Amino acid sequence: MNFISITYVLFLLSIIIFYWSVEQQRRRMWILLVASLVFYASFQVQYIPLLLAGTWINFCIGQALSTPPDWRIENWQFAQQDWNRRRLKLLWFGIALNILLLFGFKYVPFTLTTIGEIAGWSEAQGIAQWTSSNLIAPLGLSFFCFECISYLVDVYRGAPAAQQLLKFSTYKLFFAKLLSGPITRYHAMMGQMQHQTRPSVDRVAEGLWLIACGAIKKGLLADNIGILVDLSFQNLQRAGSVDLWLATFAYGLQLYLDFSGYVDMARGTAVLLGFNLPQNFNFPYFTTSIADFWRRWHITLGDWLRNYLYFPLGGSRQGLFRTCFNLLLVMAIAGFWHGAPGDLSFGADCMVLH
Repeated sequence: MNFISITYVLFLLSIIIFYWSVEQQRRRMWILLVASLVFYASFQVQYIPLLLAGTWINFCIGQALSTPPDWRIENWQFAQQDWNRRRLKLLWFGIALNILLLFGFKYVPFTLTTIGEIAGWSEAQGIAQWTSSNLIAPLGLSFFCFECISYLVDVYRGAPAAQQLLKFSTYKLFFAKLLSGPITRYHAMMGQMQHQTRPSVDRVAEGLWLIACGAIKKGLLADNIGILVDLSFQNLQRAGSVDLWLATFAYGLQLYLDFSGYVDMARGTAVLLGFNLPQNFNFPYFTTSIADFWRRWHITLGDWLRNYLYFPLGGSRQGLFRTCFNLLLVMAIAGFWHGAPGDLSFGADCMVLH
């Protein structure tokens, strides 16, 4: 169910009618959850049980992280220390599960191929080829895992855990942001749902404008520029230096228009349903410096890397060597998130940290 299709228009229209025709918040959440599952099923119905299981597991870990210590123990200092150790282990367990889920789908073929080449193990290379041909990663898996990690870290830091699986599932599987973001936080989304009102005429106009702008960016501009880029890179022997330079700049423009167009349509959809999704691009090609460019490109990923990785590692407060190490580690994590080595990625997103 592509965003730029009549099917999606009819789907969204029906959801909006059903959603605003009920008053109870619980019924609205059920409508959004069912709609999100139907939306994802139109792409990869086989992975719905996996997403539901991942949502339930992260919900349970979040509740366990928020469980208070047993103050009936006479030695309350011991109880506090034991509680802190248990919460830290739970946090690392949840983070490890999400990383393993991401690794299992996106990096097993690359890892097996590398091991096979280094050790001369032909069986590993055969398994890698079979895996890459038959194991297709779930759409939106990277966004799913990063949002789960940020939720667990927030709860560990003291934010209240979700008390209802329905609320948490509705947030995690919200179809507008499910496939390509932007990366959102549970408490911000649920805060909006608590004070939700029907969108005014101005808000409806804003949502429709965002959807229209996104459709033009992606369907009219990015897709047509992509044709030019493919023709140039598929005929390198015939392409001249000017053609290659134009194709290189066109590819950068295509990436921006395609990704920001999707995000605009996602944000417009959310506005029509009473939500505000964070902005992910802020005219990055109109900046005057490289550092400012990366602050405006993939904003939510930059915020995630900064708040959940760079700052906890110490940021730039512990000397030049530690700062360089932190930056290199964050760059490696960003590259891991985008794809295996050799894939085109936005690894330079980490420049937003400085």
